[in-house]
Amino acid sequence: MKFEQRYPQKRAFITGAASGLGLAIGKRLAARGWRLCIADINSQRLATADEQLRAAGAETLPIELDVTDYSAQEAAAAAIIEKWGGVDLVFNNAGIATAGAIDELSLEDWQRTVDVDLWSVIYGCRIFTPILKRQGGGYIINTASSAGTLASPEMSAYNVAKAGVVSLSETLKIELDKDNIGVTVICPTVFVTSLEESLGTERQMEANLIRQLQRSKVTPDDIVDHLISTIEKNRLYVITQADAKWGWRFKRCFPELYPRVVAYFYRNKKWLYAE
Repeated sequence: MKFEQRYPQKRAFITGAASGLGLAIGKRLAARGWRLCIADINSQRLATADEQLRAAGAETLPIELDVTDYSAQEAAAAAIIEKWGGVDLVFNNAGIATAGAIDELSLEDWQRTVDVDLWSVIYGCRIFTPILKRQGGGYIINTASSAGTLASPEMSAYNVAKAGVVSLSETLKIELDKDNIGVTVICPTVFVTSLEESLGTERQMEANLIRQLQRSKVTPDDIVDHLISTIEKNRLYVITQADAKWGWRFKRCFPELYPRVVAYFYRNKKWLYAE
């Protein structure tokens, strides 16, 4: 079923909406006539994205937002309710990346990564769930990563945060079903995105990841194509790329063998992201 049939008022909230996957989601919804509350911490990019989405025909509500601020997220929710009376699709999409060995990452790296990539999603789910319940339903879409399902080496902080998003989404898929609230979690590997801007180059793994992101042939639109289909089918996982799918299946079917195989490739410098 087309989700416009389920949600005829067409109201969406998107964090990290000014670039990458968030902007691609916004453009796709704009083309389908959705009203978009777009939130991002980068005010300049947000203004540009707002112009693009309005030019595409969307009615917009841009909000400069630090997603790690619970009160600010509450205020954003209040603003969309005031303007449109509610919300139908909630995209907890904002995120950053961090890479490096466990003894290279500082506590500040851990704090920043978990705050942005996990706590902000918890905040969004916690704030919007009561709203969706009161209005009789809706849909939550959380952006995680295959990092949350595959546990790649030298990605501990990012893996932990994204695994938390996957687990949260799996839990809410069950918990909120009785309330007519759908849940989907997005788990891509590398694709063309602005995520590399949050990475440095002083740690080798971060430099390697930047190269992988720059070489990728997978676009945000490829992920959005799969995402739209998944929402319309009310399914849980968006695992689009072949490497993400096979890695996830291998790990689930052979949980003891998987880390031994990955450790072998990593130890012998044959791991994809350790070049």
